[in-house]
Amino acid sequence: MRAEVLSWCRREALFSPGAQVVCAVSGGADSMAMLCCLRELAAELSVYVRAAHFNHRLRGAESDGDEAFVRAFCAAEGIELVCGAPEKPARSEEEARKQRYAFLDSIPCDAGAIAHTAEDNLEPLLQHLLRGSGLRGLGGIPPRRGRYVRPLLAVSHAQVREYLRARGTGWREDATNAEDSCQRNRLRHGVLPLLAAEMPELPLRVTRFIVDNYQRKSGVEAVLVEGSVKI
Repeated sequence: MRAEVLSWCRREALFSPGAQVVCAVSGGADSMAMLCCLRELAAELSVYVRAAHFNHRLRGAESDGDEAFVRAFCAAEGIELVCGAPEKPARSEEEARKQRYAFLDSIPCDAGAIAHTAEDNLEPLLQHLLRGSGLRGLGGIPPRRGRYVRPLLAVSHAQVREYLRARGTGWREDATNAEDSCQRNRLRHGVLPLLAAEMPELPLRVTRFIVDNYQRKSGVEAVLVEGSVKI
């Protein structure tokens, strides 16, 4: 995974030399892998990497456990960490997103790294198709939007977990990801495995197709489905 991330960061020019990078870290596998990988690549990319964690306080003890996990990991690894929390818990996914980005916006840096992987392009695209979509709904997630960048878009969830297991790094699991109450989880648990059986590299192909043949030529980016993309 390390080589793929380095190649993607260079190909998309995600970081300028000397950049101060803040990784948004929830404690989940994707964000933990991003933090670890960018730390390993810091010299090659000529960047300085810090971490940020936002405790939404939506899942009680589990949310506090996520924060404690990230704090302990960063302390053990010598990673500078900034933590935040809302004055009041969000009442919707959109409000939570705004709170999270307001927190990240408040941290001085040159680039904020968000841990979207290739599946995070494919899953919302399927949702848009099911709901009926115009062209913008098929635009996909861009490698960069403003100062926010996505270093893991060219790797899959499976690669993320393989990378973490190989380096002996743990992560936190959000119990709600196992539920099928939302459409995205139903697609993830039921549809994506069937597609993967036919074409294991589909998420990666979709991401590269979207970036190379759609965003660059049309300038179109995704309209995000509420609750469908972790941004």
